[in-house]
Amino acid sequence: MTDQTLVLLAALSLLVGLSAYAVLAGADFGGGVWDLFARGPRRADQRAAIERAIGPVWEVNHVWIIFVIVVLFTAFPKAFAALCIGLFAPLTFVLLGIVLRGSAFAFRAHSEDQPQLQRWLGVAFSISSLVTPFALGLCAGAVASGALEPVGDGWATVPVAELLRPFPLVTGLLAVLICSYLAAVFLTRETDGDLRDDFRRRALVAGCALAVVAAVGLVLEADVAPEHADALLTGRGLPFALAAAAFGAGGLAALAARAYRWVRPLGVAFVLAILWGWAVAQWPYAVTPHLTFADAASSPSMLRVYLVCLAIGGVILVPALWLLFRLFKGGHPEAGRRAEDRA
Repeated sequence: MTDQTLVLLAALSLLVGLSAYAVLAGADFGGGVWDLFARGPRRADQRAAIERAIGPVWEVNHVWIIFVIVVLFTAFPKAFAALCIGLFAPLTFVLLGIVLRGSAFAFRAHSEDQPQLQRWLGVAFSISSLVTPFALGLCAGAVASGALEPVGDGWATVPVAELLRPFPLVTGLLAVLICSYLAAVFLTRETDGDLRDDFRRRALVAGCALAVVAAVGLVLEADVAPEHADALLTGRGLPFALAAAAFGAGGLAALAARAYRWVRPLGVAFVLAILWGWAVAQWPYAVTPHLTFADAASSPSMLRVYLVCLAIGGVILVPALWLLFRLFKGGHPEAGRRAEDRA
């Protein structure tokens, strides 16, 4: 294989990991957001449904962020250095949020006899579930807008003022809304009756808000990141942008019609179309506009070793994950019967 082929395969593996993290962990983060905004006479039932949905799989969903980090420092070490240095502040919040969220969720489940402590742990779980995707969205906006700047042989840390500009703030809010929409969509398939309708309404609200914020983001992007916006709306990212619009509209229509069998696949396809369109529009840059993936890549021999290890690891990891989700998310007979009743 040529060097360019090796770089492309490694970059595609990075996109696969990001996709899995966005969908699976994104839904978990969104569950925490809805835990924070649980309201009405069924708020306790809403929180219980969120906990049941997240409980069996939340730890394994973070395998994908570990995978992404390993891919970066193994296959694209220069990009890893640039992102860790330039985005030190938001990535610190990401790390703190992931740790605090997981520990608060776990401890809350075992503090039934201490209601006051349980409430504070619930707040910590929910706030960190909101902060983490927001910080990740800030990072995406900063990279796309070219906020990371090389200094000598290294990289300058992006000033906080740059991160608080309108475009990164909008991409941060966009990430939170994507997670919230995904979680509500998933929960319509894991609940029944009035509770299901609660999450249906939340999914409709999040989906409509997502459309508005995305439109605002595109307007801002045309000003601060014109090359990325042009590639997304008129170039190679256009098919993904059109697909995202179609899947998003289809998902909202399915929710409005209570066609629950379709809401989850349409929701997942919508999020993946957004992510892949963003990635395709950014290609070939790992750090816009200073560092391409080819320039950031390890040596060809290292990339070959990485890809071989990836293939071997995939043979072990993919079946294990499939079995875990089958067992805990509907594979056993009783879960299957309930799923049929909900369809």
